[in-house]
Amino acid sequence: MKTKNVFEVDGRKVTLTNLDKVLFPAINGTKAELIEYYMKMASYVLPYTRGRPFSMLHFPDGVDGKRFYQKQRPDEAPDWLKSAPIPSEHKTVEWCLVNDLPSLLYMANRACIEMHTWFSRLPDLDSPDIAVFDIDPSGNTGYAQAAEAALLIRVALREYALASFPKLSGATGVHVVVPIAPVPYAKVRAFLKSVCEAVVKAYPERYTLERTIVKRGDRVYLDAVQNARGKTLPSPYSVRATPAATVSAPVTWGELEKGVSPGDFTMRNIGERLEKKGDLFAPVYEMRQILPEV
Repeated sequence: MKTKNVFEVDGRKVTLTNLDKVLFPAINGTKAELIEYYMKMASYVLPYTRGRPFSMLHFPDGVDGKRFYQKQRPDEAPDWLKSAPIPSEHKTVEWCLVNDLPSLLYMANRACIEMHTWFSRLPDLDSPDIAVFDIDPSGNTGYAQAAEAALLIRVALREYALASFPKLSGATGVHVVVPIAPVPYAKVRAFLKSVCEAVVKAYPERYTLERTIVKRGDRVYLDAVQNARGKTLPSPYSVRATPAATVSAPVTWGELEKGVSPGDFTMRNIGERLEKKGDLFAPVYEMRQILPEV
């Protein structure tokens, strides 16, 4: 039976439905638990999502069921859910904005388990404020090899005197995030590609820039082209659609060197970590580094 509850959050009425629906069967994790997680984690998630166009990735039947993306603001969305009209090739799309707690809970209620947003913010959507190395294992490689690649990229970035922040994807990959003063996407991609090319040149048997999966073989993919207008990335502390409800968790470089694992952080334990370590991603919001010319 479908159930519906209306709550007042920050002066806005948020409708929550089917709260007992199981989204994570392996751990008996319900939609109510997901919503409660994002309610508690809002102060850590919203600083990243605010002002960034949001891509809805729905899991209506949980992580073991079908999934689908939606960019257009739903017709039935509440009036208070903000959006931004962004022209595409054939039409203008009203991208949703997750700027506040009611909007975050609205998305969680839609079974948008993962919080996917752009690399750039309004009002300048053509100029991202982060440059991200998206490191993905391929073939017989795995998370350990992706972590090794991240550490090499950190060494390369030090040559440019750039600070960087590692974040586990929540699956098998690693994101290396470089906060920057906003510049056009083309400049960001050119810089990221130059760093990736240097790493691949030094270790061609380990790493690749090949986008076609079957051509990568047993090499870790260093993705620079994901940094593009309209592309998205899960936010820090976003739950991922994995059986254990793992979280895309910021980590320290020391933890990465010591072998921290993506499975270490889930929506059920990340709160304890934040109480002990605080938000490791907080410096990203204040730091505006100048991206070097390449």
